[in-house]
Amino acid sequence: MIGIFSGILITTFIPDLLLKKKSSIKQYDDILDRKNVYEFAEYSQWPPFLTDSTFDLNLWRKHCWTNQVSLPTQDPDLYYKRNYTAFSICKDVIHIIDSIYNMKTTIAKVEYPETFAQKIRKIFNDDNTLYAKALEQELHFVINKYSFEHTVYNPLRGRRPIQPPELSFEVYLNQTMEKTSKSCDLCNYQNMTAIDSLGRMENQYAYSAANAFKFDQWHSMFMPRQHDITKLTFKEMKDVFTLAWKWFQAVHKQSPSHRFPTMLWDSLPHGGASQVHPHVHATLHSDHYYGQFESIRFASERYYRDHENAKKHHQKNYFRAIQDIHMAFNLTVSFNGITVLVPITSRKEYDIIVLAENFDERFIKVIYQIVQGYFNKLKQYSFSSCLYLPPLSPNQDDSGLTPIYYRIIPRGQVSSLLSEVSSLDLLSIYNVNKLPAALFAEIITWFQKI
Repeated sequence: MIGIFSGILITTFIPDLLLKKKSSIKQYDDILDRKNVYEFAEYSQWPPFLTDSTFDLNLWRKHCWTNQVSLPTQDPDLYYKRNYTAFSICKDVIHIIDSIYNMKTTIAKVEYPETFAQKIRKIFNDDNTLYAKALEQELHFVINKYSFEHTVYNPLRGRRPIQPPELSFEVYLNQTMEKTSKSCDLCNYQNMTAIDSLGRMENQYAYSAANAFKFDQWHSMFMPRQHDITKLTFKEMKDVFTLAWKWFQAVHKQSPSHRFPTMLWDSLPHGGASQVHPHVHATLHSDHYYGQFESIRFASERYYRDHENAKKHHQKNYFRAIQDIHMAFNLTVSFNGITVLVPITSRKEYDIIVLAENFDERFIKVIYQIVQGYFNKLKQYSFSSCLYLPPLSPNQDDSGLTPIYYRIIPRGQVSSLLSEVSSLDLLSIYNVNKLPAALFAEIITWFQKI
């Protein structure tokens, strides 16, 4: 009897319990699957990015902005002209500034023991004004409320004593170029580099190679035939960029879902490059850009949604608003469709952004002049840079279209053993030791007529 009852229990109730358990497990798996799939935001059709100012710069300078060397982080009366509130242009531009950025200044007080105070005074060449500033240091904070880029400026930090490198950059570059050119894989590219499924691409001054250790499905490199980056000519750089553009189009034709083009360029080992021979990484990603630029793109979408009901159509474009703000602060130089700016949320000194309407020879010329400025004016031969191009096939999907976006950041002295970044920059807030106006005053001299 017990056996019969047990048999009924096993054949009737246990399968039902197992089925219920299996069903609940499947539901749980479905929930996990849903959580693991991130739904990216749908992008709107933004007004086009244009590089002309949306306000009258002459009127702004005449009636509003007076402080040409700082940022409005304290009392507005320190930065704006008397009776500026009486002019609509002042109100309009300040509204644009406040819509994206929060800026403030705080005072950090310091006390030095007398022995240490003597050392501090020597650092400032016994300048009593600078020493007084060291006792009450002005810290200027700027945060972008959409992208959350956050920078603190303390110009006094730039006067800290830093140990010079053991080798001068001239000696280091000469020795490095001579040593590496003899056994360079990228110089011997036909035998010592990989090839992707599209085959090797070449033109007069450049060629391609598949990356041996990829970080994306479509990932190749583009190199000039010139081994020494300090001798790179404009024609060589142009051939590198145009060959990469040809590759982007070929990849997209073969795989239309891959439509987000990126170019990354690190210069020399101190700048993160694995090879001394100059080489640019090119990738074409599907679905969206890589996270760092996608966060900027999404910031642009959020800005558009917040300003969707703005009366003026151009006020809805985030990148154009960023450009307007930097124009107002005299931190831009424009070349008919191309704007170069020093961002007020810089990541390092001489952080430069270029926004452009088109990817063409004129744009490449601007990039070349910036790199030459790094080399010839700043003696900064190590850098990291990125170039993000608008999504391919815009006629099929013209939502979320970004401008041409280029950014370059110096990586410190090529021969130095010291790192130019710390936990401050990598994990908390960008620390810059020169105000943007001081940086812009230097880079404005780099450009010839485009």
